[in-house]
Amino acid sequence: MTTNLTRSEAQSRTQLLEVDSYSVHIDVSNAETDADTYLSRTVVDFSARFVDSTFIDLIADSVSSVLINGESLSPAEVFDGARVTFPVRAGRNSLTIEAQARYSTSGEGLHRFTDPADGKTYLYTQYEPTDARRVFANFDQPDLKAEFIFTVTAPAHFQVLSNRTEARTEPADGSAGAVTHYFEPTLKQSSYITCITAGPYEGATDEWTDPRTGQTVQLGAWTRASLVDHLDADDIFGVTKAGLEFFTSEFDYPYPWGKYDQIFVPEYNLGAMENPGLVTFTDNLIFRDKVTDANYESRANVILHEMAHMWFGDLVTMKWWDDLWLKESFADFMGGLALAEATRFTDGWVTFALRRKAWAYTQDLYPTTHPIVADIPDVEAAKLNFDGITYAKGASVLKQLVAFVGREAFFAGSRLYFKRFEYGNTELADFLECLAEAAPDRDIANWASAWLGTSGVSELSLQLTTSDGSAEASEGSSAVSGGSIGFANGGASASAVSAQSGGRGKLVTSSSGARLRGPDAVDDNFDAATGAAHEAGSGASGSVEPPRRRSGSEKITGATITQADSAEGTALLRPHTIEIATLGRSGRSIVPLDSFRFEFSTESADVEQLIGRSAGVITLLNFNDLDYARVRLDPESTEAAVTSASRIKDPLSRALVWSALDNAVRDGLMPVQKYLTAYARSLGKESHAGIMAGLSQTALTCIDQWVADRNFDAAIMGLLGAALDALAAAKAGSDAQLHLANLVLALTSRTARCAAGSSAVAMGRGFASQVLAVPVGEEIDRMYAGAPGQSGQAGSVGQSAETSGGTRASRGADHSTATLPFRGLINDHALRWNALTALVSLGWADQTDIARENHSDPSSSGRLRAETASAALPLPIVKIRAWEAIREAGALSNDVLSAIIAGFIAPSAMPLIEEYVDEYFDGLLGFWMDNSIEIARRLVLGLYPRWSVDEEAVVEKTDAWLAANVDAPAALRRLVIERRDDLARAIFLKSTQSSRH
Repeated sequence: MTTNLTRSEAQSRTQLLEVDSYSVHIDVSNAETDADTYLSRTVVDFSARFVDSTFIDLIADSVSSVLINGESLSPAEVFDGARVTFPVRAGRNSLTIEAQARYSTSGEGLHRFTDPADGKTYLYTQYEPTDARRVFANFDQPDLKAEFIFTVTAPAHFQVLSNRTEARTEPADGSAGAVTHYFEPTLKQSSYITCITAGPYEGATDEWTDPRTGQTVQLGAWTRASLVDHLDADDIFGVTKAGLEFFTSEFDYPYPWGKYDQIFVPEYNLGAMENPGLVTFTDNLIFRDKVTDANYESRANVILHEMAHMWFGDLVTMKWWDDLWLKESFADFMGGLALAEATRFTDGWVTFALRRKAWAYTQDLYPTTHPIVADIPDVEAAKLNFDGITYAKGASVLKQLVAFVGREAFFAGSRLYFKRFEYGNTELADFLECLAEAAPDRDIANWASAWLGTSGVSELSLQLTTSDGSAEASEGSSAVSGGSIGFANGGASASAVSAQSGGRGKLVTSSSGARLRGPDAVDDNFDAATGAAHEAGSGASGSVEPPRRRSGSEKITGATITQADSAEGTALLRPHTIEIATLGRSGRSIVPLDSFRFEFSTESADVEQLIGRSAGVITLLNFNDLDYARVRLDPESTEAAVTSASRIKDPLSRALVWSALDNAVRDGLMPVQKYLTAYARSLGKESHAGIMAGLSQTALTCIDQWVADRNFDAAIMGLLGAALDALAAAKAGSDAQLHLANLVLALTSRTARCAAGSSAVAMGRGFASQVLAVPVGEEIDRMYAGAPGQSGQAGSVGQSAETSGGTRASRGADHSTATLPFRGLINDHALRWNALTALVSLGWADQTDIARENHSDPSSSGRLRAETASAALPLPIVKIRAWEAIREAGALSNDVLSAIIAGFIAPSAMPLIEEYVDEYFDGLLGFWMDNSIEIARRLVLGLYPRWSVDEEAVVEKTDAWLAANVDAPAALRRLVIERRDDLARAIFLKSTQSSRH
């Protein structure tokens, strides 16, 4: 049996078949019982161009009947567990298959979930790329589009939805208390975007009328009964209506799919799925607890991304997964554009610039990176290509394309594309042809070759000469002490990581074989705890001189821009259309002094427009973020950014500067401690929720992966102290206050790695204990137990942590924040679980506390948080039991598995899980072969032992596994190679650090 459909097999079926329609009946009347399977019956009418034999896709427990053109075939002979093989005649054919399909707990196929909050059962389908075959027999490839007619038999109290409106219902024959729902035929569409949901979902309805055509679209928003009070339908419908108006106007094409239901479902593997007429979303987007505005912006972006798919992806669909970018890159770009231009999130591109593009930059540096238009030989490869390249890089490159051809030409080409290929399938050349017709004065073919057919990311730097005679080179040039540091990529071989001490630095080899060089003692210049500079350690280059800072009055006398590709040894030049700005001081703020557009496609180019202008304090390439490129700030701009990034008034410019610092620290061009110092300075000053979220993500990565063990205590104490100070001073009820509270708790959980008696442990534990001393819905009115404030009702964990630890437990009150007034932070379940999990990791809470918290929060999210906290208990027997549960992943749902893994690898004072390193590598092939690809992916990624105390040994074991398993599935090898590359980077960055006293 093979479940991996190849491109060549799909192409052979396309040459043979043309599919007319499917009639699909699904009987889930037993959904609320212990039954593992349900009835699936499919009749597919199609035409064959010649006499042949072919197969239809179906993953099912059993097949009871196969009829081709009225002739019965033996299921035992034609069904292998994933395919049904049958003969076809030239002309029209009809195939009928009846099977028992399995309810899913992995989020693939027809997923079944029982809500622990109320015991109610819910069903939904998720198919992309090829899991429709888990529910009904079909030719599961995107270019065999057809009409689908669904009927569903379900318990009478279930609400049942599908892509089209319900035509009628009837009592089900032979199923007492069940009803059969008949749905209108779909328009011509691919199998992977068909959808069924069933269960006691609740929600709200509305409608939108197209102001240009008068077309009325019925809207629905649905979720589980236990979450419906948090649905926030007005906000969801507001974004939906704004998006429909924006897209129908810009595309000059009416919404084609009739109704527009949006349903938020549990245990969902994705953010959302663009099923026409019935868009599915993770119900994590229904906010039960308070969240920052970044979460509302993210939800709006997801809604608009999926809506853009109604045209890019659903109306016009790629022929095969090679051109996945034709839908995902476009939806990511269009969703961002609509967010910024049609909703209240007018600065939506800010979060994109800092967070979304960071995903792309990271993915593009892996040895497994690929062009936007990728080579996808099979559906396993397709599953893994829903990645940072296809989404974020593709969207970024489309922003560059719009800058290159102009917005008017881009949309004119898109409108032509929809009209020419509606309800059909396309590939790259089809879109480029439409765009070339709309922009005849631009070389579209050359642009596409440089941007869509190549991998890697351009790195842009600027060398300036100013009126005082100094030359300022961007980081990564010879101006950086110790030479250029990079983490380049190339082929996908797995070379050993080596560390050799030498006069200029340490050499580390990435999994691509690329060498990384860093200066000795590069991290000696800054202390994350104090932000103070101190003397550098000795090295071949001697002491490090403090970087020069601009006064702001210098004039630029010379400027040269340079591009280089991230792949070592690759001289790949791309055409760039960018904006360049100089930023200078205006009072206490930093604002743009001047900006202009600049185009170049050579390795270097003189920027004459800069000559004579003020250099300001920061010179910013890619101002307004039109380009996909990693920007290297010159040293003077870097120093200004480190000390004053929060003073940059424009949020997008601020995000771009932080993005440059993020890339610099990731590549070893900036000391890790220096980045953490800059981040610590920003705490309490940054007000943009998206920037706060992006910065904390990088800072926590520094703490988790890049700070050397000998520097860990100082780094986390510095951040935790800065976060506590900022939290104490935060505006009551603000996004910043909530973000900082969660940051303090995240850092507190990581103090489990600190030395015994560390003040950081007491500081964090004091705040976590206070959170648990306040019930849900009440105000947390003090930073620590015993600090000034109103009296509050204490919870058991808060009391025990306060009393059983004696003076150690109250050390947090010695911190300067303890005496400050604290108001406005209303406690909720999320804060309490974060606090409890932190205390569990520290050994200050136990299973009794977890059970008590779960009893007060019996929701599905409470259940998952309890699973994580239970597996995080720092006891050997707990880790043994968690590992046993993980190894039986097939018995767990997707989210429960991930929750247990999160607890299993949680920080601990002792190396309790070191013995599982070898078991991980011994079980890798089994993880992949014995589970669905989604469950396997969670196991492979979640358990990769980067948590080991011997990282070099893990790299060696990874290399040994890759060498011994050259024939392992390519998708599995890709995941392992990428995790190894992350670990190699961590080893390199740690090797550049020296101990501090």
